[in-house]
Amino acid sequence: MMLRFYIILMILALHLKAFSGITYPIDIHDGQVIESCSGYFTDSSGDTLSRYSSNENYTITFTSSDAATPYLSMEFLFLHLGPGDYLRIYDGESADGELLYEVTEGDDPRGEIIYSSTDSLHFHFISSPSEHGFGWFLEINCHDACDLFTADFYTELETMKFCPEVGVVSLFVEGYYKVDHIDFDDNLIDYIWTYDGTTHTGSQLDYDFNDPGAYPFRIYIYEPENSCEFEIHEAVFVGKIPYFKGTYPSKDTLCAEEDLILTGKANMVEWTSFDYKVKDTVAIPDGTGESYESVLEFDVFPDSYIIESAEDFAEVCITLDHVDQSQLNIEIECPDGLSILLKDFGGSSANLGEPVVYNDTLPGVGYEYCFTPTSQYGLLREAIPQYYDYTDRAGNYYANEAYLVAGDYLPEESFDEIVGCPLNGEWLITITDDTSGENGFIHSWTISFNDKFYDDSIRFTPEVVHETWYDEGTDLHSNPAITTKEQDGDYEFEFEITDNFNCTYDTTVTAHFLPLPEAEIESFIELPLCEGDSTLLRILPIDNDGYHWVYEWIFNNDTLENEIYDRLVVKEAGTYTALITDTILGCTAEIDKEVTYENCDLNIPNVFTPNYDGINDYFEIENLEHYEYGHIIIYNRWGNIVFEHTDYYGNWWDGRGQPDGVYYYVLLYRRMGEEQQLNGVVHIMR
Repeated sequence: MMLRFYIILMILALHLKAFSGITYPIDIHDGQVIESCSGYFTDSSGDTLSRYSSNENYTITFTSSDAATPYLSMEFLFLHLGPGDYLRIYDGESADGELLYEVTEGDDPRGEIIYSSTDSLHFHFISSPSEHGFGWFLEINCHDACDLFTADFYTELETMKFCPEVGVVSLFVEGYYKVDHIDFDDNLIDYIWTYDGTTHTGSQLDYDFNDPGAYPFRIYIYEPENSCEFEIHEAVFVGKIPYFKGTYPSKDTLCAEEDLILTGKANMVEWTSFDYKVKDTVAIPDGTGESYESVLEFDVFPDSYIIESAEDFAEVCITLDHVDQSQLNIEIECPDGLSILLKDFGGSSANLGEPVVYNDTLPGVGYEYCFTPTSQYGLLREAIPQYYDYTDRAGNYYANEAYLVAGDYLPEESFDEIVGCPLNGEWLITITDDTSGENGFIHSWTISFNDKFYDDSIRFTPEVVHETWYDEGTDLHSNPAITTKEQDGDYEFEFEITDNFNCTYDTTVTAHFLPLPEAEIESFIELPLCEGDSTLLRILPIDNDGYHWVYEWIFNNDTLENEIYDRLVVKEAGTYTALITDTILGCTAEIDKEVTYENCDLNIPNVFTPNYDGINDYFEIENLEHYEYGHIIIYNRWGNIVFEHTDYYGNWWDGRGQPDGVYYYVLLYRRMGEEQQLNGVVHIMR
């Protein structure tokens, strides 16, 4: 970054050396009053390559040396100040005058002009003890009152670029002086508008901008008290409405949750004040000795505009179809009679466009072939043919036909051969077919020159400055954009662009989302499972019979071979995913089931204390809820049954009516369909 800055300084220094005139460094003329209407005012270094010094404190006053031009101006050609440094500019002979301007570190006022309201400008410069900059370079000039008279042109819309169908817009012009103290009555200023071959007076014009295009206005402004005049040439532009060919969804119909790619394209429409294309579908004379000739005439360019080099051409484009390109010769002649060959006879026998071979009166489909100073394909007659199948406009089908692709080609002779030709005048194109029997048609042709020749008042094209997609009002912030929908249905998506006229246009596309199979996975055994157990997972359709569904199971991201049914026996913990495809709609849903295990071993206490203190008052068996049946029988020490229950879980024995002591139990339960039995003893202690 610093190297780039120094390079800029060196270039600027060399440029400033080209200026002639006296230079006034502030240190040499500290405290002085300089009478001058020309020259340059600088910092103490005197140039832009050296830095000024620390702790500088200088003043200088400039005053006009010519009574006929009493108003002084200073234009900033260069400025670079260090931290804490400043240059102040006062209106008048001292710092008692109005502070007009102050510049400090980081300011870049290049091109700005400071005007005095009297005949003097006073400067005060302070530099800090630390880092300092490369200073400044200001140009001195003097002016009379009329030099300072100017005018502003503006519209009620605060822009010169309007949207189509804007209607009536108020235009304004205001004359004024660049300094405040010149006496004049703005009510006396005359404004004369010239436009559309008519005139209008007054500072306001209400104009109906019905159609796209450029609307030039010339306003003459006269201030009678000082006999000053000014003239404005301005143009107002109304853009054309773009079209959205090439805006589309990646699919018209897709499944819910599938990504939809939205691609938008705004085709901006050019406006021109002149015809630069001939649209003329005409048969090319077929080997008769005659030629197709057509003229494009231009009269919109200044007479001084001429072809100075080949690069002054943008392109000559011809849209045509022909059965055999080798039979064609194409020339272009400029207004002063010079001509070049765009295409010579010869080359391969290949189609141009999509001709109707067996009908001499029916035009085919024309392809556009352009001749440019630089191209992608070389000479047209030397191009390598490609091959295509097509059906012509008469309904005939052709297979594996040779043709030359549309695009940019080099002319046979360089555009340099017509250097010196004016742009204005008649441009003649001549197309000759030297062999009978192979017909063709020209559809249109055009000439475009280098963009430097086209003023916006004769040709302009609005430019896209912002584009985005909206999904139900949500800005997707991109183009192309990706979105999706969780639910089936028809959805509209809006593509919106804003151009450099601040006009907004939009279009919508529609996509239909198909429903996904809706289902859930049920476990035959309640989850979590006990360690060592297995369960059956079963897919249960929701609001569907599932007759047209096919299945695929995935366990921990691996596809399970041959598991293609709606049921799956599982023996491991992990994530089980079912892919369900509707064979009619072609949509696939993905649903998951997390299978977990836990330790379900029975924990049977050997003592409990039924004293009703809320602690260990019951003979509870931990994890019994995970098992079926749960039949318990409790015996006392003499073998008598003191308690029995066939569904013991939650129906715990509280030892009621039994004394402290040892008791025997038998627990019957079912695990994975098999009967199990546990025996043991338990103590009652109160």
